[in-house]
Amino acid sequence: MSYASMEELHTLRNKIEKRMQQTYLDKNTEAPFLDENKLLILQTLFGQTNLPDKQQTDYVITIMLIQMALDTHDKVIVTTKSDETADERKNRQLTVLAGNYYSALYYQILAGLEEIDMVALLATSIKEINEQKMSLHYDTTSTEAFFTKLGRLESSLFRTAASRYMDTAILEPLNDYFLISRLQQEAREKKQTSLLSKLAAILETEKSGLTVMEAIHQEIEAAKDRLLARLDILPPVFAKLSRKLLLQGNRQEELFLEEG
Repeated sequence: MSYASMEELHTLRNKIEKRMQQTYLDKNTEAPFLDENKLLILQTLFGQTNLPDKQQTDYVITIMLIQMALDTHDKVIVTTKSDETADERKNRQLTVLAGNYYSALYYQILAGLEEIDMVALLATSIKEINEQKMSLHYDTTSTEAFFTKLGRLESSLFRTAASRYMDTAILEPLNDYFLISRLQQEAREKKQTSLLSKLAAILETEKSGLTVMEAIHQEIEAAKDRLLARLDILPPVFAKLSRKLLLQGNRQEELFLEEG
């Protein structure tokens, strides 16, 4: 496969959700967000390789599980409130458990593949992602730096996987692809997260007069402009995916891209 169809995407999503099923967690925790934009671009990346279909699928599932494990751990309240209720404490502990469970799942898949090099590569990437998160939350003092770091953070796992097959320098514009997808997710959910709290603190320091959501929507438009201006330096298959992201909401144009 090269450019993933929506049918293939749906099938892969079902496989990931099936892997993640755990009765107790399903009943007691919120299902993690599965970013279909990331899923699509990962599936397309491995579709460019000569790997067997099963191995491609296992890699995509593994990387998405890592992403969801990291995202789940991000939801944990780091500091315990003095007036924390029993329900809040249980929710926090279950969120940690869920993140650990998804982590165990991806290690299990990789162990079954006996891909030592990929295990090492992803382990290094996870370490770097955690370091990037620390820098984002503690060393970032401007909105420009915040969004730049967030784009690199969101694209980190993809760039790690891609580094085995191509020069990732040509994929640099995709930082904006991943940034757009993450910011759209934040805008849809409208929940107070550590990420939004950090952005709010920066905006207050800068005295920009913007609300968090205004800053997010403004950056989405700026990132779209940057991505559009740099489509010509991307490999064609990733340029096509980027156009699809930029055209989200225009169903007729999206269908034209899928058919073309």
